[in-house]
Amino acid sequence: MIKQHLWMSRADRRTWKSATSLADLGQLTARWLEGKLASQPGYAPNFGPDEETTQTPGLVRVLALCNRSGYVTECSQPGLSGPDRLQDWWTQREAVSGIVADPDALAALRQAAARNGLLYVEHSPDTPAAPRPEGIVVTTLNGEEWTRFGDWMPPDVIRWRWKGAGAQAVAAAERAWQATLANPDSGPSRLLLTALVEAFADPAVARCVRCGCTEDDPCPGGCAWVPELPLMEDLCSNCAADHLAEQAAAEDGASPAETTGASWTTP
Repeated sequence: MIKQHLWMSRADRRTWKSATSLADLGQLTARWLEGKLASQPGYAPNFGPDEETTQTPGLVRVLALCNRSGYVTECSQPGLSGPDRLQDWWTQREAVSGIVADPDALAALRQAAARNGLLYVEHSPDTPAAPRPEGIVVTTLNGEEWTRFGDWMPPDVIRWRWKGAGAQAVAAAERAWQATLANPDSGPSRLLLTALVEAFADPAVARCVRCGCTEDDPCPGGCAWVPELPLMEDLCSNCAADHLAEQAAAEDGASPAETTGASWTTP
């Protein structure tokens, strides 16, 4: 039993080795996010997304949508703010970083970031190693930098990150653009998820703008559409309730929810 947690299963190794393109990496990453693959390269073997990711409504669904739409996510996190058990103060911006080769997908990310006022960092595969734009500080501990997204990943880092995937897929990852989006503000928010749904969702399919659920793929436990919302947005019943709760908390001046401290970042 102990050994099975030390390395990727043979079946998963074969699956990742069969990847021949960036699109394949995206499809397999989506399957890992959804719990359909036990392991993925660059992450602890036989461990899926962390609880912070799986317990954030809609985050897994939206990340899977990104990966199937040409944006292969490399790391992500929800927004948080508050003290840990030792009363150290953590702030965390919702953020996502990944690679993209499809010009249309890249344009969709740029436009969604601009429309929603998100911080955006991009690295071209054709730009010399220096100078490069700086990454974004996405997590702080007691006001000091803890985690940064969006620093340039050189080819050796790309090869390590997707080590074990098919050689053609890894080579495609080396040639891809690197794109990072982050909320300019720390704390709980749905701004990033809304922007990503806006970027990649099929406009012909009714979809919640906050969690990305659809009639055929509802929230866990079920949800329903909320008619005639004053917000004039497509929201499911769960996200509408969350929005009202957030509004009430803001009006009451509620303190940020307590967090457990630094978190793992998830593709």
